[in-house]
Amino acid sequence: MKQPELGNRISQLRKAKGLTQEELVERCNVSVRTIQRIETGEVNPRSFTVKTILSALDSNFDELHADSSFSKNVSKTLHIAWIAGIIYFVLGLLEGPMDMNRIIINSEIPRDTISNFIPMITVGPYAYVTVKIFVCTAYLLFLRGFGFMGRYTGNSMLYIVSNILMGIMFFVVVFDIVSFFYTEWNGLFVQMAIALSLGMLGIVFGIALIQLRSGLGAICIFAGAIEILAGILLIFLQPFGLVVQMVAVLLEIMIIYQFSIAIAEGADMSISK
Repeated sequence: MKQPELGNRISQLRKAKGLTQEELVERCNVSVRTIQRIETGEVNPRSFTVKTILSALDSNFDELHADSSFSKNVSKTLHIAWIAGIIYFVLGLLEGPMDMNRIIINSEIPRDTISNFIPMITVGPYAYVTVKIFVCTAYLLFLRGFGFMGRYTGNSMLYIVSNILMGIMFFVVVFDIVSFFYTEWNGLFVQMAIALSLGMLGIVFGIALIQLRSGLGAICIFAGAIEILAGILLIFLQPFGLVVQMVAVLLEIMIIYQFSIAIAEGADMSISK
């Protein structure tokens, strides 16, 4: 592992242990100035020095190299994720009106009441299935990026909720496709259960995004707040929740892109810093 990645990883390990640089010095008998220069990437330390520091942090070279491989995987995954996010957003502009048309058809709400605010599109079965499959694929890749971000930063809430959302999204898309052909499956109870699940998970996801603010700034607060609002609206006013969520998606694409740039530059993105 080379600098500045080495220094950033040592800094992350130290902070994960709850140690200051001075406390680490007491454990490994390396000067504070040397620790500071290593963590900031100013010097390439000797292997003996690295081993001494890692030993004091209850780590070793094997774990460090494993982390290095993971970091490279994170960078690639994040690059794919923000591109997938753009695709998901574009397709969402088509999927939203399609789903809204289905919701209105299967409810007692007058079509004109919603169409004045939200567009609706009627499509055939093959077009519907094709759009749903592409939306699902793009969204899963998009969320996978947040899962990796959660693991990389130590944000366990983001990691867990991203993986749960991936599972829920897969189920929802399969259900949407099946219920398109078997309308008797498209019951009100199931729709309410899906809206409630996605709404509650959206609120938790928003909170997890806000926790990233120390590394990425105000955009995480804005995205998290909008995601929380979208989650609440999905529970009580689903059509408007879907619209607000698309705004959150735009900000979330920017978050993943900025995070990928920060990782490439070797920044310390740990939420504990």
